[in-house]
Amino acid sequence: MPLFILVFLFVGSAFASIKPFALNSEKSLYIVDGDSISLQMRIANIDTPETRQTCQPTKDKIIDCGRLSKDYMKTLLTKTPGKITITPIAIGHYKRVLVKIYKGDIDIAKTMVEEGMAFAFGDFYKQEEELAKSKKVGFWGFYQPPIMPRKYRKSNPYQHK
Repeated sequence: MPLFILVFLFVGSAFASIKPFALNSEKSLYIVDGDSISLQMRIANIDTPETRQTCQPTKDKIIDCGRLSKDYMKTLLTKTPGKITITPIAIGHYKRVLVKIYKGDIDIAKTMVEEGMAFAFGDFYKQEEELAKSKKVGFWGFYQPPIMPRKYRKSNPYQHK
């Protein structure tokens, strides 16, 4: 919970310098209690496996690659030295706030792709993804890496509305 509070404080200062915007989706806002809200944000330019999306590190082992990616993100945000900086850049397709996030000088999205824990989304981080694939880091070194998350969501539409 302390990480959440820290992130929320940095988000507040980041939003102070941009124009107000409207959120037209209940998915973006979570009411914690009578005086607390949580704003759902999406890191721009990457896509990660969904929770319960499987992959195979070895021929005989199936794991949840979404959980693996989530745990790696948590490790990056808690173990990397420096302050968290969150910069809102847009409102996405599903009305979530799209952000760039840094921990110290580390671009978290870029690191996720470089370490084989995220797919590049759009034209950003394509070189980093190709390098991760060639080095077989992260899930690129698995017997069966996860399928692209957007393909997974399309084949499981009721889980991802």
